[in-house]
Amino acid sequence: MTSTDQILALAAHAAPTAEADAGLARFAEAVAAGMDSHVVRALRTLRPADDGPAWRAWLSAAAAIAAPGGAAPGGAAPGGAALGGAAPAAGRDPVVMMVVCAAATALGDDCAVAAALGDDCSAAVAAGLQAGALAEAGLATAVGWSVPVVSAAIGAGLAAGLMLGLPAARLRSALGICATQAAGLRAAAGTDAAPLQAGKAAFNAVEAAQLARLGFTSSREPLDGRRALFPLFSS
Repeated sequence: MTSTDQILALAAHAAPTAEADAGLARFAEAVAAGMDSHVVRALRTLRPADDGPAWRAWLSAAAAIAAPGGAAPGGAAPGGAALGGAAPAAGRDPVVMMVVCAAATALGDDCAVAAALGDDCSAAVAAGLQAGALAEAGLATAVGWSVPVVSAAIGAGLAAGLMLGLPAARLRSALGICATQAAGLRAAAGTDAAPLQAGKAAFNAVEAAQLARLGFTSSREPLDGRRALFPLFSS
């Protein structure tokens, strides 16, 4: 099973990838197409004057997923114009990259490395969430959690932490802060709650990295510890 230490080791070898570059391009296109969606208009009524990075991450992730032809709420990519010409990496859920890109771009423009790291981290977390005997029997995902949204929250947190230049100890805290807030229901597919929960994952990721930078702490093993995220998904 993927460990918290293995996730953190990804940061030591972070490098841009073609998949991340394509994902950032798809994300920017989808945001432009979806920023006037009724989902985003509704969210703007909550904090119309707030332009903080966590709030920008929430709005842009929701816009990208609510965009016409954008990432479908259930995780499938319908292949509309908002996704651009490049297809997501094989086996990768487009919702994940939308959440990761939202967190990274909210903290700066030079984010290709952070997006690549977040995408790889999300894939590793998704594998960990679906590991074990119960998951092999299909039970871990059948209970109703959205694995793409939950895994994206962790990957986006690592991406945000990299954008803020967090050292390893504080990156670990950021992962834990993300893990303790990780949520997302498969039942949201096809409803307005789908872009809402994906946007909240991006919001939580940026907020977690900012809290960790200020010295906020969390569980040392938030993913694979005895009462951590992976065991929860297998229970």
